Amino acid sequence: MRGEQPSGECRRAVGPGIGLPTGPLGRFRGSWRRWFAVVLAFNIALGMGFSVVALRHQADARSHADVLLSDLDAAASAQETALWRAVSAGAATTGSTLDDAAQRVADAAQRVADTTDVRTDDGAVAAAVAAYRDATRQIAAALDDTDDAARAAAFATLTPAARTLHGAIADTARRHRDDNTHAGLVADVETLVMMLFAAVMAGLLFRRFEAARRSGELGVAAAKAQGEARFQALVHNSSDLITLVDADLAIGYQTPSVTRLLGYAEGELIGTQLADLTHPEDRLALFAARAEATAGSRASATSELRLRHRDGTYRHVQSIHTNLLEDPDVRAVVVTTRDVTAQKALEAQLQHNAFHDALTGLANRALFADRLDHALARTDRRAAPVAVLFVDLDDFKAVNDGAGHTAGDDLLVAVAERLRRTLRPSDTIARLGGDEFAVLIEDAVDSEQPDAAAQRLLAALAEPFDGGDDGAQVRITASVGIAIGAAGQHDAAELLRHADVAMYAAKAAGKSRSALFEPEMDSAIIGQLRMKAELTRAVERGEFTVYYQPTVELSTGRLAGVEALVRWEHPERGLVPPLEFIPLAEQTGLIVPIGRYVLREACRQMRAWQLSYPATPPMTVSVNLSARELDEPGLVDSVRAVLDETGLDPAHLVLEITESLLLVDLPATVGILSELRVLGVRLAVDDFGTGYSSLAYLENLPVDILKIDKSFVDRIGDTAPELLGPDDAPQQSVMVSAISQLGHALHLQLVAEGIEQPEQVHALRDLACQYGQGYYFARPLTPGALGELLHRQADEPGWNLELSARGAAAGG
Repeated sequence: MRGEQPSGECRRAVGPGIGLPTGPLGRFRGSWRRWFAVVLAFNIALGMGFSVVALRHQADARSHADVLLSDLDAAASAQETALWRAVSAGAATTGSTLDDAAQRVADAAQRVADTTDVRTDDGAVAAAVAAYRDATRQIAAALDDTDDAARAAAFATLTPAARTLHGAIADTARRHRDDNTHAGLVADVETLVMMLFAAVMAGLLFRRFEAARRSGELGVAAAKAQGEARFQALVHNSSDLITLVDADLAIGYQTPSVTRLLGYAEGELIGTQLADLTHPEDRLALFAARAEATAGSRASATSELRLRHRDGTYRHVQSIHTNLLEDPDVRAVVVTTRDVTAQKALEAQLQHNAFHDALTGLANRALFADRLDHALARTDRRAAPVAVLFVDLDDFKAVNDGAGHTAGDDLLVAVAERLRRTLRPSDTIARLGGDEFAVLIEDAVDSEQPDAAAQRLLAALAEPFDGGDDGAQVRITASVGIAIGAAGQHDAAELLRHADVAMYAAKAAGKSRSALFEPEMDSAIIGQLRMKAELTRAVERGEFTVYYQPTVELSTGRLAGVEALVRWEHPERGLVPPLEFIPLAEQTGLIVPIGRYVLREACRQMRAWQLSYPATPPMTVSVNLSARELDEPGLVDSVRAVLDETGLDPAHLVLEITESLLLVDLPATVGILSELRVLGVRLAVDDFGTGYSSLAYLENLPVDILKIDKSFVDRIGDTAPELLGPDDAPQQSVMVSAISQLGHALHLQLVAEGIEQPEQVHALRDLACQYGQGYYFARPLTPGALGELLHRQADEPGWNLELSARGAAAGG
């Protein structure tokens, strides 16, 4: 059961309720006195016990000594009697008897000496024994003497010695009896005191134990009451709902939390059926949980249900059913219920996020693939095929670059909404990523239905979109690829790839259109992928070389410079034309390392030619910059590093950009061109005249050279002179004339591209075009071939620019 934590006051009340000390210092202060009293009482009792034992031992020793003294007194009396008899009877007949009596006295005296302390009054007995034995030895000696006087004198000493011995024995025995009496009294008193002390201690301990028992009972009662109060507080304030039901699911009790969970009053549901509160679809789960819980004593089961709120809505709950029907204190099934509505909502949201695009709310790639798998599986049972439309917005990058990514996201949301309104509700629309969308059309009865849907989609997207707060409108088109999956085709990824291939075919055909997948499209895509892989390996292996096309000064025929052109020397296919790999290199970004290689090699080669064939003015080398190179960070630093590495004067390097690059992001382009001009390099606009709006900005561009596009040069001399009318010749060079006038007005040098006829040279020279290049002078040459040309021109400089067959032959 989950519930709220006890309050701080409730937790603090736990300690005093069960008699816990308040702290280490308080426990020490409260217990050292009790321990001192216990140790003192134990020492007193132990000392008194030892004292009683010692007194008893002393009394026993004295009693034993009295017995020995009595034996000594009796032995002495017996010896006296024997001596008197010997005196009366004569020594001859009594010698052995006297010896035995003397030996008994000696033994008795020795036992007394072993058990008495000569340092006390018991030493008088030892002295009396010694005097008595001396007297008896004298008497024994006198018995052998015939002199009566001597015998009488010896017997005279016996009586005093015997009296002294008997007196010492009597005194010692009396003193022993007195000592024993005194010691007995002391022992009795100490024993009585010990008994009283033991009784007092027993009473104190009993009182202590009784107080502890009563305190324990009170503590247990208080803890029980406190536990019951805490339990009731937790139950009544728990966020979980505790319900007691019988075996038939009739509600017998519910905690007040039913109000928070379901909106009912505390006792409002008593007597109703729990099944009546359960969602009809979940009642089977409720009955299954009841059956599992009531299968055994204290068995439990879990269930996830929906219970009806008082307002008519349903709450998702998780319940634990515990069987306490056999518990005499409960006799019910305890159902603990927890509200998991928020958790279920979160799970649903997470599941939705896992299968839907966060920006547009459309299905994502995972959900689209799953539905496509199921749709293809159903084609085996149905005759209607499945169609996939792959939709890619045309030039969407320009929206992000021009208006920002926020505007791009807004446009994607608007596109998604328009797709929803245009297509059927049964069609699955997904955003695959970026500006790519996919549409799944099931039950495509005929092949025209997907095409019709694609046309509706293209027409809907062709309508302008609201551009935001400024009121501007945004127009955008899309390219749509269509792939149809028939029965037996179960590869969803393959079908989606076919639609993707068809979409690229639609883009290649001019965009803003649809294309149906054909097998030959796949071959073209595979070829492009193969070309991409080979191009990547070519960059890694350095399979590129640089060709150089001469640029000629038209007025003199002097070789003024060269244009560096990259070529791919494929190990199997030979020399690959630039138009086959340059667009792919632009698309993949490989143009950046290729361009860096061309720049370095061209500058190195030009510096070598300048040292070998010095000229006045020095030759220049032109290198083309692609859009990807212009956007690449660090372009200016790379150019500076190449110039430093090769030693080429920056004034002898011309960097060419196409006119179309000026239309993408003019401010950024002007900034980069200005930085390049600071290095000292010269800048040229290639293919000039093919754009639409650059003329308005040309005056502010930091460029030095305009290169007239070949399409305009071709118009010069495209008609035989004999067929021209009087007004036709000027019309053939009107664009070149206009560009020439514009260039001279802006003080820019002019270079005509694609010169192939001598008439073009003459016309361009008349229009004051300073430089030209084309097949008339030379095709792009290898470094070795151009070196030979420079060697020949050292002897015969310049080209023959006269309109003659010799000049044409030299140009060829």
